[in-house]
Amino acid sequence: MKAKIIIVALIISLIPFFDAFSEEKTIEGEISLTGMYVGVEGEEGGKAKFTEYRDLQENGGFYGRARLNLDTEKYFFNFKAGDFGYDTQYYKIDGGMWGKFKMDLFYNEIPHNITFDARTFFLGAGRNTLVGAPNTNVATWNTFDYSYERRQYGGGLKVNVIKPFFFDASFQREEREGIKPTGAAGTSPGGIAIELPEPVQYVTNNLTLQAGYAKNPLFLSLTYLYSDFNNSNTALNFINPATAAQDTFSLPPDNTYHKGAFKGAVKLPFNSKFSTNIGFSRGESETSLFPTFDGKVNTQNYNFALTSNPVHLKYFGVDAKVFYKFYKRNNKSDDSLGIVEAFLDYKISNYGTEVGFRLPARLYLTGGYQYVHTWRNFHDNPNVVLPHNADNIYSVDLKWSGLDFLDVRVGYEKFDRDAKYQSPETAVQSDRKYSYAAQNRDTYKASIDIFPLENLNFGFEYRHREIDYNDTIFGLKNDKRDEFGSNAAYTLGKIAKLYGNVDFGLIKFEPDLVRSGLDWNVKQKDRTFGYGFGTEIYAIPNKLTFIFQHDYVKSNGSADFTIDPGLFVAANGLAGANNDTVDIMRAEDYTLYSFKIKAVYNFTKYLAASIGYAYVRFNYKDDQLDGYQFVPGGGAGSNGAYLTGAYKDQSYKANLIFGGLTYRF
Repeated sequence: MKAKIIIVALIISLIPFFDAFSEEKTIEGEISLTGMYVGVEGEEGGKAKFTEYRDLQENGGFYGRARLNLDTEKYFFNFKAGDFGYDTQYYKIDGGMWGKFKMDLFYNEIPHNITFDARTFFLGAGRNTLVGAPNTNVATWNTFDYSYERRQYGGGLKVNVIKPFFFDASFQREEREGIKPTGAAGTSPGGIAIELPEPVQYVTNNLTLQAGYAKNPLFLSLTYLYSDFNNSNTALNFINPATAAQDTFSLPPDNTYHKGAFKGAVKLPFNSKFSTNIGFSRGESETSLFPTFDGKVNTQNYNFALTSNPVHLKYFGVDAKVFYKFYKRNNKSDDSLGIVEAFLDYKISNYGTEVGFRLPARLYLTGGYQYVHTWRNFHDNPNVVLPHNADNIYSVDLKWSGLDFLDVRVGYEKFDRDAKYQSPETAVQSDRKYSYAAQNRDTYKASIDIFPLENLNFGFEYRHREIDYNDTIFGLKNDKRDEFGSNAAYTLGKIAKLYGNVDFGLIKFEPDLVRSGLDWNVKQKDRTFGYGFGTEIYAIPNKLTFIFQHDYVKSNGSADFTIDPGLFVAANGLAGANNDTVDIMRAEDYTLYSFKIKAVYNFTKYLAASIGYAYVRFNYKDDQLDGYQFVPGGGAGSNGAYLTGAYKDQSYKANLIFGGLTYRF
């Protein structure tokens, strides 16, 4: 119904333009209709994965698309729409008078399918209260879909008729409705895991107003943003299987957000420009779950930058930039009952410079330095081990274009972070997290672009990054990443076009952890390899074209554990295990394989037809999900859990047959 209202509004908005377009005009557009049959093999999770952000009917459907563009010397008008009647439909219209004003309206829908036919023993999935006694007979459980839909609509108006002054206003509303998975612990701390269907009924309204002045050499603008978020369900009530009592899970609270900003820029002598961005904001929230909680967060930001190009000779030039950025977050929330233990304040100060030199032999050298200082403070407990950080970042890049058919780039970045803990060195060291820990990070990158012929080009790129966390007690010790990519394209005159790419990535993590005073660590690896190639064959130039595309991606993950023998006990759920049996040899492994063939025939320059076939296969494996059970370990009273099947059985195979007509005018 809302989509129909939007369409009517779009049509009505056209009426003022009818007379305007009576003058000489340029009209072009396109109307197309595609019929598609979709056959999917897979379990409920796989079918949802295949249509994750799409609305494809398994027994087939027809998908339409339309575009219209009208231009005159004074006015313009554009309209486009597609997927009429489906959950991916979209409509956009904009028009106005050249150099005077512009208005637009839009409507978009997009689904997010996670898992179809999930299961729960609860009644009321999709609502804020779940009732029902737990049981292990999964066949009697209720089914539902983990899926939600997002709808966006709004419009805007830009006016610059009184130059050099301008005014912009826009409004956007977003609605989300459906169910997504969430999790809760049966007892505190820890206990069995409970997977729950969380209701999604969100509404967000955004209003933006901007006014300013733009005339060389000065630009000034003031912006105000108001955002309102409303959740129809701010708490989820359920019967806890671990305690048999009612429990409550907090959901995103209602909140409002205000932000004001000033932006300015002025051109200066010596090809220089000074710019600034100053902003202030306030966010406020409240929730029915904690009526004594009054959420309030204020922020400030100040950004200043000076750019200059004072030297610009034939064989030598200099570009320079200096900047300063400051951000402050002040959490003024209040909770009179003390349920929320601490509120975090922080501020970030960032300054630096970038300098570029255009040198002889077609060399371009750039270098930069940044200093970032982050202060953190908890109101009620300043000794919590979140440190202050001081980051020094150095970078250098060199580009050489000494040959007309070759570009070479190399670069290096050094990131050095110091962490100053506010608590003594011996205090709660096991709580220190790598996210804030001192670290040294080195990043190397190199790329080559070769285009020996006008219709032939190659590209190669390599990137290496390594991070060492110096004083992490709990968490990641080392992070290594290697990435390699290549691409190529060749156009064989008017006969065909060939293209392809190859990518490879290797990631290594080495956490070192402690539990009950006994050490354990794990070496994690994630290797990804992929390639793609395709061709367009112009069998009859400008008449008949054949298209082929093939893509392949394979990812292998593993986790090699080394655990102190003292942890192989029943209390930890590891009785009878050893350092060989606890390894995860397949961790988030997947293979994505696809190919598409398509033929396009142009009857005339206005009318074209197409027909094609596509095949997609996605295979997902993870040792942790093998033998998936909705109630592993027997449920309550054990180390098991109550699961619902979210993200279960994501593998699928799909065949698509499609054909359509397109009319252009």
